[in-house]
Amino acid sequence: MENKKNFRLVLVLGLLTSLLVWFGYITFQYPFIGIILKQNEEKDWVITKLEKDSASLRLNFQIGDIIQTVDGNPPELLPSVQKWRMIEQAQTIVIEREGKEIEVGVTKAAAEASTSSFPFFGEILCLSLAVLLHIKVKHSVSSRFLSLVFVNIGLIFAALGASARGDTLGKITITTLMMVFPIVFFHFFVHFVRERGAAAFPLHFLKYVYGVVAVTLLCRGTFFFPAIAYDFYKYNSSTVIVFFLMGIALNFFYLSWVYWKYRKDGSYVSVIIKTVLWAFAISFLPFVSLSFLPQLLTGNDWVNSLYTSWFVLFFPMSFAYLILTKQLYDIDLVLRRILFTVVLSVFPSALITLLNNFIFTEDASARHLLTGFFTVLTIITLIIYFLENFLTRLEAIVFPRKYHLQQALKKIAANLRSISSFRELREIVLVDIVTMLQVHGAAIAFKHQDRIETVLEGDIDLAEVERIAALDIRDHPTLLCMEINRNEEYTSSLILTSKISNTLLSKDDVHWLNLIISYLAVSMENLHLIGKLNIRLQLLAAQIPNEQDAHDFMWFRKLMFDLQEAERKRIATDLHDTTLQDLFFLKKKFAAIMEKQALQDDNLEQMKSVIDYVEIINTNLRQSCFELHPHLLHEIGLIETIRKVIESESLLCPFELKFFTRGTEAIEYWDLEIKHHVFRIVQELLNNAKKHSEASHVSIVIARAGDQFLLMYEDDGVGFEVQEGLVREIGASGTGMEQMKSRVLHLDGQWKIRTSKGTGLRLWITLPKRKVQSA
Repeated sequence: MENKKNFRLVLVLGLLTSLLVWFGYITFQYPFIGIILKQNEEKDWVITKLEKDSASLRLNFQIGDIIQTVDGNPPELLPSVQKWRMIEQAQTIVIEREGKEIEVGVTKAAAEASTSSFPFFGEILCLSLAVLLHIKVKHSVSSRFLSLVFVNIGLIFAALGASARGDTLGKITITTLMMVFPIVFFHFFVHFVRERGAAAFPLHFLKYVYGVVAVTLLCRGTFFFPAIAYDFYKYNSSTVIVFFLMGIALNFFYLSWVYWKYRKDGSYVSVIIKTVLWAFAISFLPFVSLSFLPQLLTGNDWVNSLYTSWFVLFFPMSFAYLILTKQLYDIDLVLRRILFTVVLSVFPSALITLLNNFIFTEDASARHLLTGFFTVLTIITLIIYFLENFLTRLEAIVFPRKYHLQQALKKIAANLRSISSFRELREIVLVDIVTMLQVHGAAIAFKHQDRIETVLEGDIDLAEVERIAALDIRDHPTLLCMEINRNEEYTSSLILTSKISNTLLSKDDVHWLNLIISYLAVSMENLHLIGKLNIRLQLLAAQIPNEQDAHDFMWFRKLMFDLQEAERKRIATDLHDTTLQDLFFLKKKFAAIMEKQALQDDNLEQMKSVIDYVEIINTNLRQSCFELHPHLLHEIGLIETIRKVIESESLLCPFELKFFTRGTEAIEYWDLEIKHHVFRIVQELLNNAKKHSEASHVSIVIARAGDQFLLMYEDDGVGFEVQEGLVREIGASGTGMEQMKSRVLHLDGQWKIRTSKGTGLRLWITLPKRKVQSA
């Protein structure tokens, strides 16, 4: 079955290709002569009409000339004269005028492009759109019928040149397809409306319509027999025009019926059908009213159908564009835009037409001016309609500055989605602002009620930025200050230096900055709310009253601990990548100065003391980074990391510090996350001992007790009342006695404390044995 289907498809494509090749050969091999003849009473063949845009208008032919011979033979022997009463596909013609014989050669004559190149272009355009629709929108029945409409129009364009040149196959093809065209269009409309949810319309009557087309096609078979061809051909044009007009009327009445039926619903169907009616009228009114109706009534068209037929493409091409770009459901907006562009195009089109009338006064007829007006109107409308799309695609070339600003804006907007820290604004926003605007530096100041936070990029004075934020200065002699947010709790500002080129910001730059500020306003508010929420969550986590509630809020505790660790790691990484690196290079610069400069002894000692002080800062910062992110947990394990911390702290703390372990080998097989919690507990015990205990002796023991691990802490300090400790305010580190208890409960451990004022502190923490191994 599939093979038969493929065979039929190949056969049809082969026949179509053969037809197109044949029509192309006839069109470009022979000129369109366009001489219409009639036999007078003396049996002479007299020229009665010279077709528009034909080669005969450029040759020595006049209406009333008598044709003596064509290619050396009497005219009646020429097939085109026998069949159509016209001279085509000839080489030399001998005419008689005022008793003189004149020989005219027509082989090198050229007709207008409207009978050769233009139809060929229309053929390629329509067939390409048909293929594109068939490939891109296979699922829609209406789009398949629309592709058939394009195939129909494409074949009409293909056969146009051959038919005009007297080819029998071309005349049969074009006249038959002109009758089929409105029927296929009606098929498209019925399926299109049905797919939009309207009631189905019966199509069984169309088989009789196709029957009429088939009968006329059989009659056209007589065109192959010269003796009887003209007897049928003389009625052919009228039959085709009447049938075509009836088919267009059927389409119009069907669309009007659907609109009348749904007009009061206010639904999408009524809107789209009204739009379709307007587009259908715009597409077919020029062709019908200016060409076919005058030709049917008077025998001559007012405007050559070779030109008005191009308006027919407006409707199907518009629908093809909307379907392919998925804008069909916005068709009312699209058509409103088209109508607006048409209105804008009327004045320049009229102006150009008037100029043509003044310049070519002798040659400009009303018909030419009307055709020119509609042609110019169409071209300008299309240019205005697609101008935005073209400019968007070529923006990188036409408006490079605007394009790069928009790309940077998209990048910043995308990065701001995931921002969680005020410090991230430097990389996400300020770097791009400094780069795109070519300024010396930029800063964002965040003024709280009790402090000012700043982030800077480039060369900008930190002290001046903080002064501007503190005093809320907006008019500064050298810096541009732009407010981002202002409310009762905080104020934020964007501060810029001058441009490197010492020029003013352009309108595009200012517009871009305003868009950045609008994005920043939302992000700064989110950051402020995130900070407040974190504080409230930490307070809530520390004040959960009992172990049972703690188990119920296990997910909540884990989330809080993960957020804290992520923030500590980020801060440690920032310090390592920025401040520590700066200190390293600063130390190297001082050393280089000492080597290159011949310093006196006292200056040399001062320089060495400065280098030593930088080294102390560097060591302290490294220790802070380690406390924030204890990377040694992964490298040497929990016990050894705690031991190193104890050793370093014992050198500085005012009490005797001891650390004991017993049977702790299995601890190293715990997950790294659990090791982090145990390390944080020990870290907080040491911090509390240094700040509050006033002890002389502190000891920490980690040991295995059966299937559990025990962490014991003991000091001989001042102690505290247990009820006081339960409501400690959480410090900047986010830890405290209740934070330690939260960690223990999160690890399914137990917590026991014994203390009172003046008796020191004893703390026992037991953790269950873990089976999960560290990676």
